[in-house]
Amino acid sequence: MEKFKNRTDFANSMMDKYFKNLPNCIVSDIGSGWGNMKKSIKSRGFQWQPFDYVRKIEEAQIWDLNEHAPITSKKAGGVIFLEVLEHLANPLLGLTNIYNSMEKGGVLILTTPNPQSSKNTLNLFLKGTLYAFQEKHLIEHHVFTPWEHIVRFYLENLGFEIKEYAIVDTQYKKVKPKSFKERVKKQLENYIEKRNPKALGMSYGMVAVKS
Repeated sequence: MEKFKNRTDFANSMMDKYFKNLPNCIVSDIGSGWGNMKKSIKSRGFQWQPFDYVRKIEEAQIWDLNEHAPITSKKAGGVIFLEVLEHLANPLLGLTNIYNSMEKGGVLILTTPNPQSSKNTLNLFLKGTLYAFQEKHLIEHHVFTPWEHIVRFYLENLGFEIKEYAIVDTQYKKVKPKSFKERVKKQLENYIEKRNPKALGMSYGMVAVKS
């Protein structure tokens, strides 16, 4: 499994690897936010098609993923879908609408928080809740816990072929503990990660192709 320090590095690397033979040059950036991926997409010669639930930039089209893609949108050859899945109250419906918005042979690049992460595992053992999916995170609308096997099930049943799984968001590994408590937690997290390689990374990434 490859490891990436953040979602942007993962997306850029996967675009270079999988976007060489897209069915068209349209790349939908779903959850485009402030346009962080615009330069990366356009510099590779693609047409950037940004969407968001709440418009933060003028170029973005509003798309509630409970609905079909906007009639003003174009079928996508590629889709960037970073850290959005966990915010969906109806994730299968959202993924279905994304699938239908893509051309056959289109490539989906997604990242989402990793429920298996060592921090989540340790917090579940100590406090009974996953670190990134506590009640306080409802404010951020973290309403879907994206376990890998469930996301795989959804994607494959829709007709995607999963090409890649990767570890994403490893920057926390560089943070040095400042107290005895933090050192103990760090040691426990390291132990969990040795036992389960997929416990490394606060997020994970997948690449899937529409069959």
